[in-house]
Amino acid sequence: MWIGASLFMAAVAASSFRLVNELLQNPAAELAPYLKVLGAEKMRVLARYQAAEFNRALFDGWGLVQILVGLLIFGILLFGTKEGKLILSLSLFMVLLSTGMHLLVTPSIVGYGRSLDFVAADKELDLRNRVKAFHNAYSALEGVKLVCGLSLLVIFFRETRKRNGRDGDSRYDGLEPA
Repeated sequence: MWIGASLFMAAVAASSFRLVNELLQNPAAELAPYLKVLGAEKMRVLARYQAAEFNRALFDGWGLVQILVGLLIFGILLFGTKEGKLILSLSLFMVLLSTGMHLLVTPSIVGYGRSLDFVAADKELDLRNRVKAFHNAYSALEGVKLVCGLSLLVIFFRETRKRNGRDGDSRYDGLEPA
């Protein structure tokens, strides 16, 4: 679930800005009067600002959800299973990574991004590069979490199969064939 939701969030963020361009290239008839008043470029700036704010709110909320889901999974693994240190360590690492991203990376993207919302694309290139670097860091850390999550699943299911026998069905443990 966590991995799937992370991939969904990436898709939503990527599509929101693309949809602004599509909306302005093929506007609905109801949008035409607004485009006449504002002009296509001002409408693009306004729509991109709205998309950016939506993404910011989404990622801020998603950061909190990831921390809570991670803590829940870690708690279940710690208190509800007999999992070893490797699984617990991977789970805790994912929680710490999510927390660091939420507290350090996301606020930087939001802050620097807001300062560029109404600045021309050819201005503030150093700041744009800084925002891009934080976006790249966020994406890389999401990749690390994805690898950790998949590793956690593989290790968890392998360990479960080992404990329950080869076929994973412990109902027949200790029974001899007739």
